[in-house]
Amino acid sequence: MIPASFSYHRPATVADAVKLLSTLGDEARPLAGGHSLVPMMKLRLATPTHLIDLHGVAGLKGIRRDGNKVVIGAMTTQHELLGSDEIKKSLPILHEAALLVADPQVRYRGTVGGNVANGDPGNDMPALMMTLGATYRLEGTSGAREVAAADIGLNSRSASRSRLCL
Repeated sequence: MIPASFSYHRPATVADAVKLLSTLGDEARPLAGGHSLVPMMKLRLATPTHLIDLHGVAGLKGIRRDGNKVVIGAMTTQHELLGSDEIKKSLPILHEAALLVADPQVRYRGTVGGNVANGDPGNDMPALMMTLGATYRLEGTSGAREVAAADIGLNSRSASRSRLCL
């Protein structure tokens, strides 16, 4: 099937993405890797009026050390986890889990934030993030806050504009 028509938006900053998602409300969906959303759109199980593509938001990408934490941007792909020396050294279980995510095609496009935010019980990362004591940086119109992975019921709108802090 062909998805229903939608307006496409590609913000450049986290602030732009937050503003779009806030302004457009429930009619908008963020696009991370797209492995869950795009097939649902093709089957018309999801029919967002607006699609917010987060691939242009540099502030949501990357892996870095910040003191005793490893900060992983929500738009970091599974493939980037596999290529990170910091992840291999500091969080080998995360590296091993990324090896088991689907197949190489999915790992090249699938994001950590999308895996966490999708809410699919079959996803690999949510339970691992809770086990590792991860926190999420959630950003919205009223500012940013840190929330423990174990204390959150994520939805795709909040996690896709967050950073994962381990």
